[in-house]
Amino acid sequence: MSDLSFPRRTVGAARYALLILVVLLAGAGGVIALVLHANRDAPALTETAAADSGEIHREGAPGGVTELLKRARASVAQQRLLSPAGDNAVEWYLRVLKQEPGNPVAQDALRELFPFAANAAEQTIGQGNAAEAQREIELLARADPGNYTLTILRAKLQAQVQVVEDQRRKEEQQAQAAAQKAQARPAQAPASTAPVVATAPAPPPASHPTPVAAPETTPPPAPRPAMPVAATAASTLPVLTRRVEPYYPDDARRTRRQGWVDVRFTVEADGSVSHAGVIGADPRNVFDRSALTAVERWQFNPGTRNGAAVPMEVKQRIEFRQ
Repeated sequence: MSDLSFPRRTVGAARYALLILVVLLAGAGGVIALVLHANRDAPALTETAAADSGEIHREGAPGGVTELLKRARASVAQQRLLSPAGDNAVEWYLRVLKQEPGNPVAQDALRELFPFAANAAEQTIGQGNAAEAQREIELLARADPGNYTLTILRAKLQAQVQVVEDQRRKEEQQAQAAAQKAQARPAQAPASTAPVVATAPAPPPASHPTPVAAPETTPPPAPRPAMPVAATAASTLPVLTRRVEPYYPDDARRTRRQGWVDVRFTVEADGSVSHAGVIGADPRNVFDRSALTAVERWQFNPGTRNGAAVPMEVKQRIEFRQ
């Protein structure tokens, strides 16, 4: 009885151990499958999370530093330093610095490009495109806010805008003067006939009623030379009614320079100023433009001769003192 029970117990134990081994192997297989599945999905989940947070930047992706530098170099090669807006070298390099402050490539490039970009902005000012020039100057200020060239460019732009404004006002004044002259012509025609009517009765007052007295009326031409004397006695000089003060040049203000400018100009019959020019200055070529710009905007009551407004030449010294 004991000899038979021993083999049975051995077989039972073996079966029990085999069952445990199968269960363990099945459990291990399940764990391995779960680990492999988790590892396979982890990169996709990480990339998705990074994309959602805005932190993913693949090499060469649009908007990345590498792509921005590539576009900036292409703009330099095509001489698009400041324009068109949104697609020029300076803006691309500034975008690089916005994404990666302190990027040495962008910083060096902006430093080297600045003088050439400033020349491009100066050419835009010379072309009279004030709005575009203002945009380019502001773009340069973002690249190098403390550069002294910006002060020069702003002064040139201001002077150009002033010249355009002065030209516009001058054209308006000339148009108004032409309209006034056109309106005055019908009124002047009767006035010109008035002397004829006045001289016509002159012969009848002669004391001799005989026809012989008529030739004696020839002496009236004798007094005619006195007419210019009377006219000069009745002349009046132009009177300034609107004075525009000249602006003080920035360079002269910083260096505390002072001086004067002698200007000669013509006051037209409508009171406007024309043919203004510098005939003397100390120092030369420092205050000349400021003086001329101011004088051209002055307004006068015109000078008269025989009661009629006539153009007159005027000389004026303008002093610059701080």
